[in-house]
Amino acid sequence: MRLRQIALASSHLDVVVEALDDIFGLKVAYNDPHIHHYGLRNAVIPVGTDFLEVVEPIRPDCTGAGFIARRGDAGYMVILQDADAEAHRARLQAMGVRVVDDIDTKAYRASHYHPADFAGFLVSIDQQRSAPDYLEPYGDWMPAGPDWRAARTDQVLDMTAVTLSAPDPDALAKRWSALLDQPLDDGAGRRITLAHGEIRFTDGGGGAETAIKGIELKVSGVDQAIERATSGGLNVNSDGILIGGVRFKPVA
Repeated sequence: MRLRQIALASSHLDVVVEALDDIFGLKVAYNDPHIHHYGLRNAVIPVGTDFLEVVEPIRPDCTGAGFIARRGDAGYMVILQDADAEAHRARLQAMGVRVVDDIDTKAYRASHYHPADFAGFLVSIDQQRSAPDYLEPYGDWMPAGPDWRAARTDQVLDMTAVTLSAPDPDALAKRWSALLDQPLDDGAGRRITLAHGEIRFTDGGGGAETAIKGIELKVSGVDQAIERATSGGLNVNSDGILIGGVRFKPVA
């Protein structure tokens, strides 16, 4: 299993996309017309061979609009990739986890799982059927469109981790370990190390809800990214740069 895509929900998609470009040089690869039926528009952005997605509601009655009304701009969805999405679906349904959306095509298989059953997070476990080796870095990835490789930038080399927060991070870590059928790292504490990327768990800082708190990016110039963010007036602290309600932490 690998960490492949993180989605942010924002009422100002273009502003978030511009900030990601200004700070990290990231470029949009794809605007998926198929997500309009969710009441959303989006931009999918390569980060190395992984992806960020920004979604914005285009209908006030959609789930994304309700999410933003409750939380403001924030991390919205975690998308994982595996060699056998069907096996994970069967296992999770046996655990009582509900499927809220289903994509089943010749090239792609995905199941979106109910946040209430996934410890407070909207999660999808996907399989790219046209890429037999799911760890092949430049393999097809349907959500990013056919030309995503051309939109990559050398300024961002990889998405190395996502940090999830909760009032009880130890319980969250144990729940995710069971849901994903992945062990917690004994030596690293609240962490699941995947075949590519990590999932980390931390205290929510007094908040009552779970949240996608941070995204770690491997970049070619950490100091330059921080300098651009600071001079651009963004909120910068030791946890990273606040963009779209999520802290982006650049690392070498």
